[in-house]
Amino acid sequence: MKKLAITAILLFALFPLLAENFNVDYYAVKIVVDKARSMDIKETLTLDYTVPSHGFYRDIQYSFQGGVKADVDIIWTSEPVQEERDGTYLSLRFGDPDKLISGGPHAYGVQYEFSLGADSYDDYDEIYYNIVSPDAWDTDISRLIFSLTLPYPVDPDRVWITAGPYGSGLELPFTISDDGCTISGRYSSLPKGYGVTLRVEMEDGYFDEAVRPFNWVKLGFYLSIGLSAIMVLVALIVWYLKGKDGELIYPVRFDPPEGMTPMDVGYVYNGELDESAVSAMLIYWADKGIITITDNGNDDFVFTKLMELPDSAKPAELQLFSAFFAASSSVDAKVLRVSGFSSKLASVKKTEEESFSGEKSLASPSSMKLRKLMMNLGMIPVLLHSLLSTLVEPGFATIFVLVPFFMAFMMLRSFATVAEKKMRSGGFRFSIITAPLLFMVFIWFFVTSALTSFGVGYRLVALDTGVFLVALFVYMHFSAAIARRSEYADKLLSEVLGYREFIEKVEKDRIERLSKEDPQFFYRVLSYAMALGVEDKWARAFSGIYVEPAAWYYGRDLSDIYVLSSFSRRWRHVYASSIAPRRNGGGGARTFRGSSGFSGGGFSGGGGRSW
Repeated sequence: MKKLAITAILLFALFPLLAENFNVDYYAVKIVVDKARSMDIKETLTLDYTVPSHGFYRDIQYSFQGGVKADVDIIWTSEPVQEERDGTYLSLRFGDPDKLISGGPHAYGVQYEFSLGADSYDDYDEIYYNIVSPDAWDTDISRLIFSLTLPYPVDPDRVWITAGPYGSGLELPFTISDDGCTISGRYSSLPKGYGVTLRVEMEDGYFDEAVRPFNWVKLGFYLSIGLSAIMVLVALIVWYLKGKDGELIYPVRFDPPEGMTPMDVGYVYNGELDESAVSAMLIYWADKGIITITDNGNDDFVFTKLMELPDSAKPAELQLFSAFFAASSSVDAKVLRVSGFSSKLASVKKTEEESFSGEKSLASPSSMKLRKLMMNLGMIPVLLHSLLSTLVEPGFATIFVLVPFFMAFMMLRSFATVAEKKMRSGGFRFSIITAPLLFMVFIWFFVTSALTSFGVGYRLVALDTGVFLVALFVYMHFSAAIARRSEYADKLLSEVLGYREFIEKVEKDRIERLSKEDPQFFYRVLSYAMALGVEDKWARAFSGIYVEPAAWYYGRDLSDIYVLSSFSRRWRHVYASSIAPRRNGGGGARTFRGSSGFSGGGFSGGGGRSW
């Protein structure tokens, strides 16, 4: 308690040191604007020093967001000053390092030319200037007087004087001369942290001698749009020349590829291992007498192990079988969920993927290197675009533009990799695009709102951001599609497609003949049909043909062969609703803001500080 009291005493003792060393008793600003939109500004200040000081700095801001810079030329000062520039402020140091000033009023004066050139608006002209910038003076201002003289008359209804903290819209009274050219105001007791901003709107062409400065930032945005178009063009050319697969010619075959399980066939056909291949393996094992399936209705299945897999089974198949029956020889959805089947299935997918590596790789090694290079190069336009945005508003854009663009890049890279992993004979195709598109729309609104709030033209920023994100989306997908099949993959895929062709288009008389030779022929092929996504077509091919019920399927009437052909869909539903871990989603709201005139929003003459 004693330490706390001492700390409080010290804070109160030091508190005066945190305030400014003077009070502003009087501040007069006289501005004369010429036809070129150049302002001749004369300031007169009276300061009352409360703490002995050498003098004060008058800080005049000349660099603003949006890449706008004003030319500032000092015309006159009431006493000699030292000039310092740091790229944003011109600081005029009043006072003598060998003398201290204390008590009593001390008057200072400065006159300077503040030239901005023409504004960036196409449909009107304006003067938007902070007579006093919020937070620029760390003290109250007892009395403020200003006048602004323009070359031509202006409409009083298009004049706004606002006061308050940054963003405030509180309007103050003002007077305008009979000729409509001079606006003036007198105010007292302006609190610390308050600003006074003047905005006058005129018809386009009012400043008929103003020269519009070359806008490097705007040029940068146009170059960025061009860069976006180039990156799409490069991705298309590289994909077409180096990443696009040739058309496969495949003869119809009546047997599955030698040594390939339905899981292998599904992986080669889809480019990934999904739940269809898992359901196919259940039918495959049941047909071989390894397991039985009990169907209790309402998608309630029980799988019972009758024997172990042979040692000759492939690693991924052994791993999948072990994942199913790790907890018991008889399992249902609840047991599978509790035993962590979903996480084990992820390991199975990895093992299956590794089985097609090295000499058995499905993708050409050279195309994989090119694909990786192209996807990594996608980061370059992200960095360049973010750098451009940083020129608009240093610091802010580095965080709030670079980060969203980097997130968009990583998300698109992830989705593109999944979406273009498919190895169908058709080559490139878009898929799984809804989520990244929605994410991109959010970033488009966010970045556009963020940058335009700092004075950059809305249409240009919106166009550039939208074009860039669409270009990035297209670039990433075409880069991910650079995955030419290897010769080994061509051989396997042609065999898989040939077998799928047989399942899809087999003649009825051939089915009848094969079914007589093997009463279980329907089930022999069914697991492969599931893996290839044509189980319904396979079932329809047996319409009107007697199929002997499967001895390994219990609980349902199998006189309807569609009971088994629908097994894959039912299993996927069971997996998604009862086995796979549940994920909770969340949402939030976003808001955007903008203003056409508020305190602290204009160009500023800066503030002052003691030394």
